[in-house]
Amino acid sequence: MRTHSISTGRSALAALALLAAVLPAAAQSQAAPGFDPIADLSAQRLLLADEVAASKRASGKPVEDAQREGEQLARVREQAAARALPPEPSAAFFRAQMEANKLVQYRLLAEPARAGPAVDLAPVRTKLDAINAQLLDALPAALAQARGQDCERRAYAARKRAAKRYRLDELHRTALARAFGDLCRLP
Repeated sequence: MRTHSISTGRSALAALALLAAVLPAAAQSQAAPGFDPIADLSAQRLLLADEVAASKRASGKPVEDAQREGEQLARVREQAAARALPPEPSAAFFRAQMEANKLVQYRLLAEPARAGPAVDLAPVRTKLDAINAQLLDALPAALAQARGQDCERRAYAARKRAAKRYRLDELHRTALARAFGDLCRLP
């Protein structure tokens, strides 16, 4: 009887060791290395939209700022070219980021109870610029992954993980989907 319990104990330990070895590999296979950084950075960028909306409410400025958006997209094209990235797909990706940000702003401005206190936009823009640079750095891996099979499924999974990590509400989860734009269809 004692031999049986030692044998069973060893079998259980071996099974636990095997499980411990397999679980990290399974978890890694679920992660989308190209999409997860993009999803995280996009979520961070979208959370700043709350502050932008509050500032625009206080200042009376409109959500649309075509001149600033045009300048930002021109800068993205230049920075993309400097990183050997295709400028137009990079600009298309950032256009989706901007549209997602505006989606949040419009919704928050339509619901006064959800708008926060006014903030100075200069520090927020500094944060946005830093996130934009990180997004550009992460874009090559995302574009490479976008060429793979099941792009939409993997992008959805990355957005879902980011939404959970950043505790995004329904508005911000919807905007996160918009922020990915046509990433799976970019050349």
